[in-house]
Amino acid sequence: MRGLVMGDGLGGETHGYDVSTGYTYGFCREMAPGWLDFAARVSGKAAPIARDGRRLRFLELGCGQGQGLCLLAAANPHIDFVGVDFMPEHVAHARKVAQAAGLTNLRMEQADFVALAEAWPDHFGAFDYVALHGVYSWVIPQVREALVTCLAHATVPGSLVYIGYNGQPGWVASGPFRHFAQLIKQTGELSGLATIDHTADLFGRLQSAGAATFKLLPGLVASVNAMKTRNRGYLVHEYLHDSWQAMWHSEVAQDLARADLSFAGTATLVEALLPELLPPPLRDTILAQVDPRLRADVQDFVINQAYRRDLFVRGEAVGGDVAETRLALLAAPGASETLNVRTTFGEMALQPPAHAPISAALSGGSRSVRELAAAQNRPVGETVKLLLMLIHAGTLFPHAANGMDSEAAHRLNAVIARGAAEGMPYDHLAAPVIGAALPVTGTDLLLLDSWLLSGEHGDVDSLAEGLLQRLGRLGRKPAEDPDQEAKKCAGIFLGQRLAEWRRLGAIG
Repeated sequence: MRGLVMGDGLGGETHGYDVSTGYTYGFCREMAPGWLDFAARVSGKAAPIARDGRRLRFLELGCGQGQGLCLLAAANPHIDFVGVDFMPEHVAHARKVAQAAGLTNLRMEQADFVALAEAWPDHFGAFDYVALHGVYSWVIPQVREALVTCLAHATVPGSLVYIGYNGQPGWVASGPFRHFAQLIKQTGELSGLATIDHTADLFGRLQSAGAATFKLLPGLVASVNAMKTRNRGYLVHEYLHDSWQAMWHSEVAQDLARADLSFAGTATLVEALLPELLPPPLRDTILAQVDPRLRADVQDFVINQAYRRDLFVRGEAVGGDVAETRLALLAAPGASETLNVRTTFGEMALQPPAHAPISAALSGGSRSVRELAAAQNRPVGETVKLLLMLIHAGTLFPHAANGMDSEAAHRLNAVIARGAAEGMPYDHLAAPVIGAALPVTGTDLLLLDSWLLSGEHGDVDSLAEGLLQRLGRLGRKPAEDPDQEAKKCAGIFLGQRLAEWRRLGAIG
């Protein structure tokens, strides 16, 4: 859940939103403008186009710490970004990072959805893209109504709206955990983090004691076990708000229709292959539903949907040509490697004859869907299906419209590496070639910081020493053979990571 609550500060009205701790610093790839463009075209919709010399504009409502928006702004310097969040610490963090990186195309605003709905600021204007990731199903009905009004203010015909929210029925098994966490919170004796710990401990004891509900809801076991490795701040923002409602797609579509927004398709691109890839009896039952909202809900029931990433459009916006979309290679699987693609509806295995030609065609640079189809002598439609699987697996990514301008990304990535060396839990780098961000490890960021401070001339030994020094300052426990492990990591960094990042514009 991304942190946005309504009020005029931490001492004001929070509309039941837990503000006891800040949110995480993650990145959502499905929010990247190029990704949204591709998702729209897959569904036969047109992507936004900058006309009459006007720059494209992107708004995120509920941007949390703003780290994801900073990454997008650096990777898309041709687009203007605005982020809105309630919590002052979130806005302050994003502003600090943006200023340090010299991001001139990002503005952060601390605001209240309810207040924005009542009086949309003239300087906000309208946007080509609006994103809400992890906001809609965590706020009270009054705030959801305000969000719909804000979307009506913020969009014009042709605008794309991304909305990520907890879906049904995948959260049924987590209901008991949330219920008990709320009751424990209401005692007022524990902080948000302590409430999560206390609830997790309670469920652990109930599970060990053999409570019958764990047998009736096997998903509850997986949910509780997964919490052991999740960020505790994330869990506070997931479970401890007064209003928490997993929603059916039909409910959200009905709400957004009031803002003249119609469902365009899914931003979880591999799910665009549904229901075709389901077993015939399930596929046919889904397709037999005439009402599109019922059809979507039945499909979600079939796959036990837990999180939806819906794409809506203002007006018609028809005419998108997916064949002209260009794609870039992120990380090619081995030429003889079977690629396992894990989805909400099962796992698919792509053999080398399916994916190797795509990787080979993209090894020299980006290619259009049409060019990739021609290279394989396949119809465009068949090629799109394969590409959706490869994108979902993290092998490919839509190519950015302005991927050659990388100075802002280089500045931001240096700030990110320095922040990681100072203990910030960052885990992505801006990559302008794809107009998005790359997932990275904390170790890689520490090595990047060492490499940058060496004037980009560090060798294995010096980078390994720099890594160990940074780990020591952060109080992290070294490996059994720290010198050898550090040299191994430094070797991979110099031999692989730098080339990968340079190809995607993340570094110079």
